[in-house]
Amino acid sequence: MTEACRHLRSRLLLARPLDAAAAAHATACEHCRTERATLATLAAALRAAAPAPPAALAARVRAAAAPILAARARRIAWRPLARALGAALLPLPLIVAGSAAALRGLYLALATVLPETLSLYLALNAAVAAALLCALTYGAIPLLAARQARLHHEVLHG
Repeated sequence: MTEACRHLRSRLLLARPLDAAAAAHATACEHCRTERATLATLAAALRAAAPAPPAALAARVRAAAAPILAARARRIAWRPLARALGAALLPLPLIVAGSAAALRGLYLALATVLPETLSLYLALNAAVAAALLCALTYGAIPLLAARQARLHHEVLHG
């Protein structure tokens, strides 16, 4: 018995379609030609005798795997958020320093034309507006990362 005979035998027992090489071997080999009908009968008998899985098996497998899958989903959900926060926090010191310098320049420019208290009031209002915009921008990062993770999950799992 050759390797081609063993390959043909396994294809017939598993009721798999024959590829071109196996079909050519089945017609050329005398041993495989005589054994083909017997193997087809044996494969049909094996398929008929296979027990059906219990009805609750799928539910038990899902229940057993649920904690592992949930832990993995939580771990995977944090990765995009951590990457997004890391990328967003990297330029934050430059943003704060630039904003502080701009606000100081604004205050000094306003102080030359307006009273000092009014200049301070306007500069502080600008600082509060800049802080609010930064807070809203950085507060949106987890929402955007969660949305990206959800879209990625939908692409992978339909």
